Amino acid sequence: MLPLPTRYKPVGSTLHGGMGSVSICYDEVLERQVAIKFIHSTTHRRRIHDELAALLKMRSKHVVQVYDILRFPNDELGIVQEFVDGLDLFESLKVPASVSEYYKQLWQISSGICDIHTLGVIHRDIKPNNMKTDPEDVIKIFDFGLARDDGPSASTVGFVGTHGFAAPELYVGTASFTNAIDTYAFGATALFLATGGLPNELVKTLPPEPSPLGYFSSIGFAISPELITSLNACLDKEPMNRPPMCEVRDILARHLLFDRHKALVVFEGVASYLNATNRTVELSLPSVGSIVIFYDGLDFRVTNVSGDVLINNHPVSINDLLPGACVVSLGGLQLRTNSRKFITFDLSHPEIVL
Repeated sequence: MLPLPTRYKPVGSTLHGGMGSVSICYDEVLERQVAIKFIHSTTHRRRIHDELAALLKMRSKHVVQVYDILRFPNDELGIVQEFVDGLDLFESLKVPASVSEYYKQLWQISSGICDIHTLGVIHRDIKPNNMKTDPEDVIKIFDFGLARDDGPSASTVGFVGTHGFAAPELYVGTASFTNAIDTYAFGATALFLATGGLPNELVKTLPPEPSPLGYFSSIGFAISPELITSLNACLDKEPMNRPPMCEVRDILARHLLFDRHKALVVFEGVASYLNATNRTVELSLPSVGSIVIFYDGLDFRVTNVSGDVLINNHPVSINDLLPGACVVSLGGLQLRTNSRKFITFDLSHPEIVL
């Protein structure tokens, strides 16, 4: 092990892996255990340094925090990062007990990947082995593939990755590293966590040949059709067909918060709530117009409308979604203001509690 600054006191054995070694130390300044990962800098030092600079600024609940960068002779780097004790998700694998538990797992992982991609960084090695659950039951992603040589044009010659979680394009000639490789790996991770394994065509067929019919409609427990479509798309053979991870995160959040939204409706000075126990409200002004709003557990939707009705001064149609905050007017702009009725609609935004 390379000589460390005196503030770092080794407290365990050094762990060795394919991407470098990791030493667990006690940081006497931060007064906590940290993991110091040693990597050999490649010829593309600028890319690695740029990514590390971005990671130093990141504050994501679902990605281990990078505290400092140590520089050694021969271009070797030491990445001082948050230490999460315990087993990774591969070692502690258990099929989720409920759909809600599964959604929570995937939402946390997708949130971490979304935060990484927002920085302009690609993780490059998403898999259950690189995720741990901390003492507060929060999933954290670690072990970035920073040492991988993606070159000035973000490509690499030859295969680099973990079979089963590596996207098909990484097996063919000069492969491009894009956010889509993390999306594919997320899809494989989601399938692995749901079933305890991966189908042979993803592991033993090289390059992998994902089923065009998808896998998530038959994983053993029922998930929403919208999520089945999204998760199947993550494993699409074509990178351009895979959804952005922030989009996947948002879909998961919607379903994780099923039936927990609440809207405050104020009409003629009377306030009422639209929620899981009171799903429908009808608002009307005789001889002018009426509207029926229904809460389906995910959205507040117009299910009936007649006459002259506007939302934020725009015409209304059946199946329109109500935005988070809006004004519904019964009576169009051609009527005098005192001949129209106005309803305020405010949607609360519940938080996901792990």
